[in-house]
Amino acid sequence: MFSLLTLLIFALLFYLLYIILLSAFEEVGFKKWEASLIVFSCIIFGKIDLPLLEYNKWIIAINVGGALIPIIISIYLIFSRKVAGRSILGMIIVAYFAYNVTMVTGEGVVAIFPYWLIPPVVASFYSIVASIKSKKKAASIAYASGTMGVLIGADLLHLKELLHMGVRKITVASIGGASILDMVFLTGIIAVLMDALLYGKD
Repeated sequence: MFSLLTLLIFALLFYLLYIILLSAFEEVGFKKWEASLIVFSCIIFGKIDLPLLEYNKWIIAINVGGALIPIIISIYLIFSRKVAGRSILGMIIVAYFAYNVTMVTGEGVVAIFPYWLIPPVVASFYSIVASIKSKKKAASIAYASGTMGVLIGADLLHLKELLHMGVRKITVASIGGASILDMVFLTGIIAVLMDALLYGKD
């Protein structure tokens, strides 16, 4: 009985997470089937890490579901929605906050609660200001600024510090390694959902 109850609770939580992620990707303009494909792709490929470089016993990799797919989506939104200039400025702003709320440890770059919520909040508020005359573009700016800003500020700007941190054995640090629960992935999602709540729809 306990096992069945645990399974049901897990299934319910997974379904709620799926609905939340689906809503976020629909908010930036994807059709329902496209949003579903993205969500399932991120979950399925969240187990795959692609090695990028090796230095000083560190192997730096990128997680397909937790970072690579969100990066591709961000690039697509930037060019398809024609928000390159505003998104780049947003990335710089979010990167500043992401850099300052993260730290390098023996397990990689981490941020503690509630500080990891600052980048998505910043991305959301920035997108609202940046799209004051083009409301429909707010979600795309929020997603791209949040996702890429965290990638730059939390991962790339800490990379040199990480690589020079001594470790006793080969250690893998995967960008987006926590898949859909990673800061790179969640920042864009949270920023978009905040936009939906604060800005609303036409």
